[in-house]
Amino acid sequence: MITAVQVDDEASAREFLRARLGEVAPEVTVLGEANNIDDAARLIAEKKPQLVFLDVEMPGGNGFELLKRLGRWDFDVIFTTGYSKYAIQAIRFSALDYLLKPVQTDELRAAIDRHKERREAMTVDVQQHFLSNIAQPSETQFKLTITHGDRTHAIAPADIAWCQADDNYTALHLIDDRRFISARTLKDYDEMLTPLGFLRVHRSSLVNRKHVDGIDGEGRVRLRNGTRLEVSRRRLEEVTRELRG
Repeated sequence: MITAVQVDDEASAREFLRARLGEVAPEVTVLGEANNIDDAARLIAEKKPQLVFLDVEMPGGNGFELLKRLGRWDFDVIFTTGYSKYAIQAIRFSALDYLLKPVQTDELRAAIDRHKERREAMTVDVQQHFLSNIAQPSETQFKLTITHGDRTHAIAPADIAWCQADDNYTALHLIDDRRFISARTLKDYDEMLTPLGFLRVHRSSLVNRKHVDGIDGEGRVRLRNGTRLEVSRRRLEEVTRELRG
């Protein structure tokens, strides 16, 4: 059994999520609900849930403010939110989970499965990296949370030279020659990093334009550290135009 509480100012949204949980995740028991962060703090202290479904935007204080108030927490969080680019980027950069409203049953089931996999992985470092990200005035200053071995690192996108697909994992190659393996797909990083100046040059490669020196005579991207990466034929014209633009 997984114990949970819901925090959402919309009664209809709480009822909808509770019904979907009953359909696809019967192992989740909702111990209580709150419609504001003051009541939520009291409910969490009383019930001590393993999982909190937390709305981002609420009158009187958003879900991020609740976590800032707590400082550290001993439960997992799945954010529920309408489309908010800043909020979603902060959540994804911090390696936390979210569901877009209206919550879809298949996405809810997948989120519960991810919760089971990471139940022991919500370290204080992950929490502090998240709080640091949401304190930033712009998403351009977010840092990626990467757990590598038994350590958690906060990595600035500007320090990443390129990303390489490795099945369902991604290798992040930093400008100081360090390499981290992330349990996320290159597609995830493409979506997160493209707005920050990264460019997909191949189905298996994503480069940081700041660290590109040019394209060589064989149609490969040349990085400033000497690395040369293949550019796919169908992307070559676009990549060349983007890098020269």
